[in-house]
Amino acid sequence: MTEQLKQLSLAVDSGKSFTKFAYYVNGELRKMSFRTLVQEVEHLGVELQPNNYLIEFGGQTFLVGDMISEEKFDYDLSKQNATHRISILLACGLAIERAGLVNQGIVNVRLSVNTPISTHKNQKLKTNFEQFIQNDQRVVSLKINNRSAILLRIETVLALPEGTPMFANPSLYRDKRCFIFDIGSLNVNFCQVDSLRPSLAGSFLSNQGIAMLKGKLAESLTAEYGVTIGMDDTEVILKRGYLSVNGRKLEDSPKIIKGMLKSHLNEIITFAKSRGITFNNIDELVFTGGGSIVLRDEIQREYPNAVIDPNGSFGNVLSYLAIMKAKNLA
Repeated sequence: MTEQLKQLSLAVDSGKSFTKFAYYVNGELRKMSFRTLVQEVEHLGVELQPNNYLIEFGGQTFLVGDMISEEKFDYDLSKQNATHRISILLACGLAIERAGLVNQGIVNVRLSVNTPISTHKNQKLKTNFEQFIQNDQRVVSLKINNRSAILLRIETVLALPEGTPMFANPSLYRDKRCFIFDIGSLNVNFCQVDSLRPSLAGSFLSNQGIAMLKGKLAESLTAEYGVTIGMDDTEVILKRGYLSVNGRKLEDSPKIIKGMLKSHLNEIITFAKSRGITFNNIDELVFTGGGSIVLRDEIQREYPNAVIDPNGSFGNVLSYLAIMKAKNLA
């Protein structure tokens, strides 16, 4: 097989809740996601559930996926840590497997990866993060679920800001003044865009992600019903829209939960206003990220003219892939 086929271009958005990634194989777009929950393990004896992975790397073995408790959620504001590095390497390995490149020697990976807006605006922090992920272009050997070893080298790293899904769907933003809310698990990235050009002054970050909502929800429901609500419980409660105890649905719990969702959305809007955003002369309010899916009903109720990014939680990663194509990196 030619040297050209040993190269893979990959866009990764490693969020605190899910790691999303996208790439092309023979011109066909492929995308995947898995939970960004990582725990080192030894001699794991249980059967792996779908979309959970054992990754062997650097003499250690890690379990990645939703078999791990929400209590292992990474609250570190930085992406420059072991959890995200392992998740990004797992994304690289899974993409290499699905592209049929495992037995073709060392695969050179061209990578784009997400960074919070605050990191991206600081050249030193951005460069440090790129170097941390690239690891001096050293060859990495890893195994996934005891399958054949994968050899890869990260050839280039392009750190791109969160809250910038516009290049995946440019017609929505072209010749318009838009304001984007990228609601993640830990952070909310805010970005004002004028005809596809992000505004430096209109780009900022808050810690009002869905993790904060979960914490407030657990506290409120515990106070209301006198039961202990864990992080695993809040995940289920948000999906169902109600609380059940001992198999009984608490009939007034949906009202409390909806009130919390509305309050959290209003807090996000208020934060943007506190940073000088008036929403005057804005053509589109765009909500993207996994948190926008959680808050979808409240967004549509409170802001019926707002746009929910059609790419959902894959908005950023598909935008990154489009940027890589424009830069001849994909």
